[in-house]
Amino acid sequence: MKIFYQKAQTKFFLFCITMVLLCIVPASAGLEGPVIDALSYYNQAVDAAAEGSYEEAMNLIDKSLQIQPDFYLAQITKASLLSQKGEYKEAEDLLMQAEQSHPDNAFVLAAQASLFIETGRYKEALDAADAALEKDPSLVEAWVLKGTAHGGLAQYEEEINASERALQIEPAHPQALSNLKFATESLTIQNKTGQDDAERTPLSIPVVLAGALFALVFREKM
Repeated sequence: MKIFYQKAQTKFFLFCITMVLLCIVPASAGLEGPVIDALSYYNQAVDAAAEGSYEEAMNLIDKSLQIQPDFYLAQITKASLLSQKGEYKEAEDLLMQAEQSHPDNAFVLAAQASLFIETGRYKEALDAADAALEKDPSLVEAWVLKGTAHGGLAQYEEEINASERALQIEPAHPQALSNLKFATESLTIQNKTGQDDAERTPLSIPVVLAGALFALVFREKM
């Protein structure tokens, strides 16, 4: 199988930018003191990341974490930015730290799955995605990540099933649709030839802007 990775700044920018601009204020509604300062820096960092200003985003995220060290959305976003720089070990360590502080958090587990996919660790990604879905079966990105991990393991029937579950939640989800198309074509080739010759672009949802994506869900619920 030929696998081509694309960086998430172009994919997630189109997916997230409109909602990011609409959802900044609700995250801070009704909060005071240091917490509101941490959220303010975090919101600014998400916007900077969505605009491709990663150095500025990292500086703002660090300010947020200085105020609120266990702020899991900021930890996810910083891990995303570290991943963008190729600092995968640092990103993994930070997500592990976030999981220790928030062991039942589906967003943290999904971010781990995304990072494992980006680094080609599909079995670990599948375990993390399944753990995220145990915590929140409605988290569409976890279904997409589960499908992507199955695809990386050439388990195309399972990828189809996971993609269809994602599309039940969000029928127009672009990555779920892409995964479904890829898995269907790959399964057809596999059944006809006994070989896996499908070409895919991209396989993964890298963790680069996963923090921004999860921020949208968090902001909508505030």
